[in-house]
Amino acid sequence: MNNKIVVALVCLGFAASAKAEVNFDQGVDVKSVVNDAAAIDIKAPYPDQYYPGHPYPGYPHPGHYYPSQPYPGYWGHSPHHVSYSRDCHTFNFGANDSGGISERAYLDSTEWVEECYYVPDPPPPHQPAHPKGMQCHQRPGQVFRRTAQLSIGARKLFPWETESFEVCLQGPYMDLDIEKRAYNYSVHSIGDYDVQYQLTPQNKVAMAPDKNGLSVAGFNNSDGKFNFKLNDRWAAEYAGEKTAVKVELYKDGFWFFDSYKGKKEFTFDAALGYELNFAENELDTSKSFSLNDDPSKSFEPGEMTRGGATKYYVKWSFRRIGQISTGKSVNKGKTDKIEVK
Repeated sequence: MNNKIVVALVCLGFAASAKAEVNFDQGVDVKSVVNDAAAIDIKAPYPDQYYPGHPYPGYPHPGHYYPSQPYPGYWGHSPHHVSYSRDCHTFNFGANDSGGISERAYLDSTEWVEECYYVPDPPPPHQPAHPKGMQCHQRPGQVFRRTAQLSIGARKLFPWETESFEVCLQGPYMDLDIEKRAYNYSVHSIGDYDVQYQLTPQNKVAMAPDKNGLSVAGFNNSDGKFNFKLNDRWAAEYAGEKTAVKVELYKDGFWFFDSYKGKKEFTFDAALGYELNFAENELDTSKSFSLNDDPSKSFEPGEMTRGGATKYYVKWSFRRIGQISTGKSVNKGKTDKIEVK
């Protein structure tokens, strides 16, 4: 009985809003009142204005509402979007760090809460400076703090090798990223606020060779042959492996129009020094031109020289062959120019 009275009062309220005529002397036809209320066209306070829950013109599918959207018709962040700042620390290890526990890093991350509210258009006349639509601002929330350490099992690094590990805190989440590794590691973390990552080395991983491992000891020309000498800083470490050296010979030309004369690669057993001897006619003259090369900038010996002796130089590179390092080629640039009479 009580439910019927409530329904009747609600229906009567809608009917009154719609100025429906209800004759109380003749009794109330509840079904008729409900049908009249359902047909009421309820207007917003300001015609042609759009409010939360009221789709704007061109809404993707007129008549369809999307409960997942906080404000149907507004495609933006949630009114309470949460993000976190990210704080990171990098741990570096070299050949002298055979294992043990790293220094302790202190990290903190701030929570940022984006709060939004909807401002409808004001009634006419319109005020251009009046804010409208979705208005958002950010405020700081809680701050998360953690410490991090790395504990690495004993392993051997070559003198030129370094490893890098980055630990980051973002909100309540902490993660470890291995940026440069000399070994594959199994990783286990302990602790909640004072976190320690325990890394156990597994198999060795080949790293890039030391770009300063080879250096020029001399470059000259005698009796029509070029002599190019190199020193190897890590001959003992690479014992039993090989080193390949590639040279490209150029003749110094007018201005920057240098002439490419050919290339050749030499392979040696690892040693303290290497000696490369070659004549111009022993070189491979084919070349794959890079974007910076121009085949038109090529001249025969004796053309466009500055007079007197002709000058030559070599561009060179090297790579290690074996298990210790990757086979990556290391570009060493060019030598000084020498006179060839």
